Amino acid sequence: MRRWPVHPEPSPGEALTSWLGRLAGVYRLSVEQLLTHNLGAASAQFDCGADLDYQTPTILMHALAARTGVTVSRLRPMTITGCVPWLADTLNPADGPKAFATYARQDSVLLPPGQAGYHVVNRWVPWLPARSRPWRTARRVCPTCSVDPSRGTVLLAALPLMISCAEHGCRLESIHEVRRAHRYGESMVPRQVSGAIAALDRLTFEGIATAVVTLPSRTVHVGVWLRLLRTLLDEVSMVDSRAGPGSAALLHQIWDAADLPFRAGLSFWRPYERLSPSRQEAMLQAAATAVQLAVDGRIIPCGTLGSALRPAPHRHVDGSRDISLESARRW
Repeated sequence: MRRWPVHPEPSPGEALTSWLGRLAGVYRLSVEQLLTHNLGAASAQFDCGADLDYQTPTILMHALAARTGVTVSRLRPMTITGCVPWLADTLNPADGPKAFATYARQDSVLLPPGQAGYHVVNRWVPWLPARSRPWRTARRVCPTCSVDPSRGTVLLAALPLMISCAEHGCRLESIHEVRRAHRYGESMVPRQVSGAIAALDRLTFEGIATAVVTLPSRTVHVGVWLRLLRTLLDEVSMVDSRAGPGSAALLHQIWDAADLPFRAGLSFWRPYERLSPSRQEAMLQAAATAVQLAVDGRIIPCGTLGSALRPAPHRHVDGSRDISLESARRW
C-alpha cells in the first residue's frame, strides 16, 4: 500500500473514529468514503454499521497503519477492545460475578480488607453497561478544546470515568450541544468543576495518555489506578451496617466534606455501572473528595491500596553530603 500524503497524529487518548474524522476531513471526505474506497482489499471488510470505537477488524487496523505510518500498537488502544486488559479483565458480561469480585472487591482503599463483603453481580463489565449497545454515555467534549480542529475526542470520555477536561478544568459537555453552539455562533461558557474533581480527572487522564498515574507515594500503572478508583467508588456507596461503626463514620465524613447526601440518596445498593448519570457523578465527587482528604492527611485509608493515596513519607537527607538539585529530586 502507498502511504497517504497527509495524516494528522492521534491525540493522547483519542477515539479511533475521532481521529478518522480528522483524517478524512483533510481530504474533504466522510469517514465512510475514506474507509470504503481508499484501503485497498481491506475496504471490503469495512462495515458501515460497525462501532469502530468498540472494535475494529484487524485487517482494517493494519491497512490504516500502512496508509498513515501510525503503528497498530498505537491504533489498537484507540478502541475499547484494545484497552483490555488494563481497562477491564474481560468484556464478556457473562463473567460478571467473578469479574466484579476480582476487579472491585479483591483489594480495598478506604475499608479494611474484606469488610466490603460479597455481592452477586450478574452480567457485569467494569465501566460499561452490560448490554452490548449502547456501550457508552452521550459523547462528551471540552467546550474549550473543541474549538481547536487539531484536537480529538477522548475515547474514555464516553464512559463514566471523568467529569472534566484534564487541561482546562471545565465540565465535559454533550458533543451535540457544543456543535450546535458552534454552528449557530453561540457562546458556550465553560463550567468549572471543584478542585477535587479536577485533580481526580487529571490523574485519570494521565493514566489514559501515558499508561501510568503519579500518586502521592508512588507511580502505578493505569490498570491499577482504574481498579483503585472503581474500588473506591464501590466503597463510598456502602451502607452503614456493612461498613461497620469506624468505617461508617469515615464514609459520612467524606460525604459531608463533599456536601452531598450520604450515598447520593441511594436506597438499595447497585453497582456503579447501573446507577443514573447524576448518581454516578455524585459518586465520582465523593471519590474525588476521599482522595483529596487522604492526600491532605485528614483521613487514613485502611485498605490494601490505601497507602498509595497517603502523602509520601519524609526522607531525611544528610546535610553533610553534597547533593545536586536533580539528585535531591530523585531522592
